[in-house]
Amino acid sequence: MTITDAVLERVRSVDPIADVDLDQWSTSDDGRRVFDRVVGASVVAPRTPPRHRARWIAGAAIVTGALATAAAASGILGEPAPEKIRSHIAAVDDGLPDDLRLDPDVEHARAVASTASAVLYAADLQDGGYCMEVATEGDQPRGAVCVTVAHLDDRALEVTAPIPSGTDSALVVAGRVNDERVQRVEIRYSNGTTGEVRLGLDRFWIVEVPVAARAAVLAGGAEIAGIGADGIDVATLTVPPLADDDPDGTARDRAQPIFVSTISDGSDLTLLLGVEGSVNVADASTLELVYPDGTTAPIAIAPDGSYRFMIPDDRHSDFADAWGRLVARNADGEEVASLAISSVANSHRAP
Repeated sequence: MTITDAVLERVRSVDPIADVDLDQWSTSDDGRRVFDRVVGASVVAPRTPPRHRARWIAGAAIVTGALATAAAASGILGEPAPEKIRSHIAAVDDGLPDDLRLDPDVEHARAVASTASAVLYAADLQDGGYCMEVATEGDQPRGAVCVTVAHLDDRALEVTAPIPSGTDSALVVAGRVNDERVQRVEIRYSNGTTGEVRLGLDRFWIVEVPVAARAAVLAGGAEIAGIGADGIDVATLTVPPLADDDPDGTARDRAQPIFVSTISDGSDLTLLLGVEGSVNVADASTLELVYPDGTTAPIAIAPDGSYRFMIPDDRHSDFADAWGRLVARNADGEEVASLAISSVANSHRAP
């Protein structure tokens, strides 16, 4: 739809915008989409719409001089996060002891940026950091990312890029600018094209990968660049390929000398209930668990190298704040591979 004087006059007749000059109205694609929604059926619109409709139209206006975002255009910027998103963000603390809890302020989690198909929500941490989560398909959570205040200076940019839920699902990349030297953000696709990223509330942002770049991002990823006032990159961050070529999450397990998956109770992540995985060193013939106190327990290895060992109940707490090892040995008793292990909670404390 072309944004003409007649269209603007139609909007003014509903909710005056006399203080905004004509040339300040956005002519971007986002702007056109908003006007399409607002006045697309203007030929049948009532001359004097109800007051709540007028307020909605006023909130939909895009003014380029105010650096409006796609989220502002859709009317959700700053709105409370839905319950499903709040619960998912809060779950980052499930099973963790008090000293490791992040305590995100989920009651005040809010929409901070959006595209036509996804919304980025954020919740503040008490220490000054934040958690953020992308929602697609309405309120479907796609994985929370949290950054404590101690790590805000580690990276100028923080990025989250969920694997798309289906072949036709939106492909989005989102994040936040942590470094005030960054004045604008650009996404660089692996096919050589680029896209400007609009900032939302509190320097959060989200961008939807265009159809022309979708295949390139799925196969080759992208790069996010934070650019300073001088036009030079302050920092860049690589987004890996987003194609889900390993839905079971096991494709790279055999590349490790010893692969381990710890078995825990989700209600208490200080407890280590058992270990399972595979020994992938050709000449390994035995495997043992070395407890933090130095005592050992043999673990049987199947012909294909796989193993599973449940730790006795009275030793579940041994790894709460300490580390043990898995040790593989050859037929001569020589160590051929080892791997440090601990509880999920204690692993969070590792530098």
